[in-house]
Amino acid sequence: MKKILFPLLFCAVAVFAAGGKATGAAAANGAKSVPAPVATDSVAAASADTTAEMSAPQETCGEFKSEIAHRDSLMAVADSSCSVEKDSLRAALNSEQAKTKNWEQSYETMKKSNETCARALSVSIEANEKSKEKEKQSKSQAAMMTSSSFMGGLAVGMLLFWLIFD
Repeated sequence: MKKILFPLLFCAVAVFAAGGKATGAAAANGAKSVPAPVATDSVAAASADTTAEMSAPQETCGEFKSEIAHRDSLMAVADSSCSVEKDSLRAALNSEQAKTKNWEQSYETMKKSNETCARALSVSIEANEKSKEKEKQSKSQAAMMTSSSFMGGLAVGMLLFWLIFD
C-alpha cells in the first residue's frame, strides 16, 4: 500500500506544482492537460516558460527528497527516544521483578520463622501448663497427705481412748 501511495502522491504533487490541472474533456479522457499558450511577443519568453515548467517537477523532487530526509531524521529521533524509553521501562520492569522475588523470599522466610516461633510458643505453653498442673497436683497431694495423716491420728487417738476407758 505504501509502495503504491508514494508514487501516486508524487505524481499528483508534481502535476499541481507544475500548474497543469486536468479539466473538462481532457480529464474525462485521462489525457494530460497542456498549459495554455502564453501570449507573449518574444519566443525567448515562451521558451523560458517551457523550461520553468520542465524544471518544476525536478524542484518538487528536490523538495520531496528534503521532506523525506527531514521525516526520516524525525523518525530516527523518535525511534531512538522510543528505544531509550523502552530500555528504561524494561529496566524498571526487571527491577520490579527482582523486588517481587526478594519480597516473596522474605515472606517465605518470615512465614517459616513464624511457624517455628508458633511451634516453640505452643511447646512452651504446654510445658508451662504441665508444670502448673503438677504443682496443683503436688499441692493437692500434700493437702491430702496432711489431712489423711490428721485423720489417721484422730482414728488412733479414738481407738486408744476406747481401749483405755472402756
